[in-house]
Amino acid sequence: MKKKLVIALIIVVLGAVGVFLYHQHHYAPAQTVGVMDCDTVKNFRDGEHIPLDTSKQRILLIGDSMAYSLMFRAKNYCDYNGHELFVVTYVAATSQTYAQSDTLEYYVNKFKPTYIIFVIGANEMFAYDGHQRGKYFDRIIPQTHGIKTVWVGPPNWKEDTGINDAMMEKFGPKQFFLSKNLHFTRVEGDVAHPDRKSGTMWMDSISSWIMRDSYFPIRMERPETTNPVHVDFVRLVVKVPKRPVADSLSNDGEPVSGENDAILQPSDTI
Repeated sequence: MKKKLVIALIIVVLGAVGVFLYHQHHYAPAQTVGVMDCDTVKNFRDGEHIPLDTSKQRILLIGDSMAYSLMFRAKNYCDYNGHELFVVTYVAATSQTYAQSDTLEYYVNKFKPTYIIFVIGANEMFAYDGHQRGKYFDRIIPQTHGIKTVWVGPPNWKEDTGINDAMMEKFGPKQFFLSKNLHFTRVEGDVAHPDRKSGTMWMDSISSWIMRDSYFPIRMERPETTNPVHVDFVRLVVKVPKRPVADSLSNDGEPVSGENDAILQPSDTI
């Protein structure tokens, strides 16, 4: 009798283990594409509730010159929500620029941010290898040192050759904000850069996405004021060859920055 009970118990245990393994294999959602396995990002799942982080943040807004278009409204958001803002605009920069330098790491060490908004892609909208540019982000990501980071694509003025697709594939819709479908008005005489009104709209859209739909929701309540404010920022400029290269062209064949100054070292500010 005891032998039969033992056998029955073993069968029940084995059956339970089998059901558990079957459920894990067939029903457990896979980790979302684009999420890094690092100290601050662990095992996020589709549909999982991610609590809003209401603590004060040190936000680093960095990227190409489009960061300038966002920084005034970003300052409104940071002042209203109790965050600190640090801005680095790297004129004419591309993902390749950042991949081949330690610029991001330098400013991460300098400002010690808790949150990074990385804006890139405007100078590589027409790159011949646009779809393959995810490889550069593989060299940029380690420079964040696991800090919560969201990536913002360019404010397209024409269809790009793949940089948006490359970033979406790399980061996924909860870490990458696709800007190309927004409607922008541009600075007068400038094919690329949003004017102040559109810059405000753009930052409003990014902030709403950060707080409600991103993997790293922080407090970004919409401020009532939209008055222009002074913002301290670091300005770097990439040395652009006189004969423009394919990864930094506007549709007129010129760098979208309109700049061809000498490179400034990370310690230089304007």
